[in-house]
Amino acid sequence: MSLITRCPSCGTMFKVVPDQLRISDGWVRCGHCAEVFDASAHLQADDSPASGFSPAMQQPAQQPPYQASQPQVPAYSAPATPAFNDVPAVSPHGEERQGSASSFTDSEVDRSLYQLLAEDPAPDSVLPAPPVWQPADQPVPVGPSRAARLEAADDLDDEPNSHFSESTLEGVSFVRDARRKALWRRPAVRAVLSVVALVLLVALGVQVAVQERDRIAAIEPRATPFLQELCVHLQCSVGPLQQIESLAIDSSSFSKVRTDTYRLSFTIKNNAPLALAMPAIELALTDSGDQPVLRRVLLPADLGVTAPVLAAGGEWTGTFPLGVNGSGGRIVGYRLLAFYP
Repeated sequence: MSLITRCPSCGTMFKVVPDQLRISDGWVRCGHCAEVFDASAHLQADDSPASGFSPAMQQPAQQPPYQASQPQVPAYSAPATPAFNDVPAVSPHGEERQGSASSFTDSEVDRSLYQLLAEDPAPDSVLPAPPVWQPADQPVPVGPSRAARLEAADDLDDEPNSHFSESTLEGVSFVRDARRKALWRRPAVRAVLSVVALVLLVALGVQVAVQERDRIAAIEPRATPFLQELCVHLQCSVGPLQQIESLAIDSSSFSKVRTDTYRLSFTIKNNAPLALAMPAIELALTDSGDQPVLRRVLLPADLGVTAPVLAAGGEWTGTFPLGVNGSGGRIVGYRLLAFYP
């Protein structure tokens, strides 16, 4: 259902719907003069046609047909030789002069009257011509155009209408929403947000550099001095990359040399495309029930490793003598495990 409201300032009439008034609490802005007013206080009945065109463009309603009883004046044509005794009196104005025409006789009719009628015959019908409807010079607005609504919204964002106080405008919901959106479009607010985003981006980069410093140094060795300088301020250190899942004990052997002396030999292989730190080795000697009898951790320094890293795709083979006091008779097997302490 459509309603019509009138702008109290310029008198322009607009079509509104109840949902529109409910959302804006009844407040609208005139698209013609930019006046903000309460539309619910100026509502009028919707008498406009359903087609949505302005009244100036509407075709007139079809006039009812005239009754057959209305007088019709037939076209008159003068005879070549007028017979005054046979021709009745004729009045060009219809019934209005019938009374006066009946008082004359045929002999009293002037010949000039017939000549005048012959030169200018009466019209076929006395019905008035239907009026010609033409469009108005300027259409009557029935609602604000899109450009007017956009311009009114921009004016509302920039400055409030002078006819309403600040407290009145604050109570209107769409005014609050427009001002809230306009706040984030201000240059100062955008500049502050840009600075905050830049600071957060730098902080994120520093956090990633500190967290992945060993990997970055392994991938790009030229970045090692920068990472070391950064760790001086953050109290950290840059070391070889530790990636235990890429290391494997390729082969191993455990043999008895004497009663309480054994020899351990094994090979560690690096399957990663990067140089990795040398791991520590855990050796567990087991009995016949696969229960550990002796467990020992061998650090890279104990194994005689000279380089702290194992090259990409490289291997390292070592031999380590091990002495067992009083437990040699129980030792049947062993287990090796590479790990980073």
